[in-house]
Amino acid sequence: MQLTVAADRKSLRIRVSGNDLTLKPGEWSGWERFTFPFNSLIKVRGIGRFRLLALDPEVKLYLSPIDFDPEHLPPGFDITTPSGFVRSLTREHGLFKTRGWMIDTWSLTSGTCDEQTFLDDVKMTVDKEKEILAGALAKDDWDVLVHYFEFPDRVQHMMFRYFDPKHPLYTADGAAKWAGSMDGLVGDVMQKQPDAALMVVSDHGFASFRRGMNYNTWLVKNGYMTLTGEDAKRKNLEDLFDQGDFFVNVDWSRTKAYALGLGQIYINLAGREGKGIVQPGAEYQRVTAEIKQGLEAFVDPDTGERPVAHVFTRDEAYHGVYDPVLIPDLIPSNNEGYRVGWQDSLGGIGKAIVEPNAEIWSGDHCSVYPPLVQGILFSSLKLDTASGAYMGDVMPTLLALYGVKPTTNLDGRSLLAK
Repeated sequence: MQLTVAADRKSLRIRVSGNDLTLKPGEWSGWERFTFPFNSLIKVRGIGRFRLLALDPEVKLYLSPIDFDPEHLPPGFDITTPSGFVRSLTREHGLFKTRGWMIDTWSLTSGTCDEQTFLDDVKMTVDKEKEILAGALAKDDWDVLVHYFEFPDRVQHMMFRYFDPKHPLYTADGAAKWAGSMDGLVGDVMQKQPDAALMVVSDHGFASFRRGMNYNTWLVKNGYMTLTGEDAKRKNLEDLFDQGDFFVNVDWSRTKAYALGLGQIYINLAGREGKGIVQPGAEYQRVTAEIKQGLEAFVDPDTGERPVAHVFTRDEAYHGVYDPVLIPDLIPSNNEGYRVGWQDSLGGIGKAIVEPNAEIWSGDHCSVYPPLVQGILFSSLKLDTASGAYMGDVMPTLLALYGVKPTTNLDGRSLLAK
């Protein structure tokens, strides 16, 4: 890539992969196509957008994460079902993002873009999504139309620090500038299809992520996990994605429990774990009961609050048949303001049981006690929600609306009022 700053330092010329464009500070490019040759036969095509952030005192140029070019996908690589659907969308609406995680949260976290660039990218992404939805609504070739918008989730993950004055990264100036807005998507859909049955569903809500609860550290300090020494390196996403080494300093011969992922706790059970020491039966029941009671009683010494609202046992959380190896033995759920700590979620062991969340990723729902982050359900249908509603009820409701009998037992129920 060749960058040329104009003599008057008011614009930047960008030449890359056959593209030749000029941007002024603050300007976005359109979609630019890139070719990545692996050898003389194999090439992969991608698309991306540039935004010139600044020219003084140095060049700052943002390039969005590369998406697959929907018109030049690798052979045998499908991103829609049927495979040709993406080409028809592109012919109708032009280029659009093809990644599963469309909103660029990583660049804001890493400091390679600012809030304005992040929200500009969100707006452009959502505008294209609206266009695609409007195109689908205008057709009459569907019985059930489902459209998923991911941006409310991603924006709250990144911007919640400006909604919560108690968050470590909150600033009054930031709140005044960025504590923002949603839009009239629902009204647009109702206007375009006034006679259609409409359901607006989210599977979760959001809460502030002020402080992280490191469950492995709690297990160490309370005698349920034993370390052979200190692992000085803090884990990061590169460790996780590159399948790095985890729990390198754990003495499994003296460890009764460990936490994985978003705080799920597994008992080091004999006969199930490779180096299990906890015996099934009475000892297993005792250890799980002790950990559950201890976590629910734990008090954050810096705030006087209890980070753990409730610890679910596997039998409490799951019903019917479940995999006895994959399902955790205990599932802690955090109180408002808390989430599982970053080191736990990345396979590491934090220095403190609780630590402030100094990351821009400042809102979350993962590991939070479900009643604190309930989703929403809006509908033009008359629904019976007197006894509550949850995600498992959506499919039975849709089937009942169309008079279709389910072919298998479903956990949920139809919410259609009788």
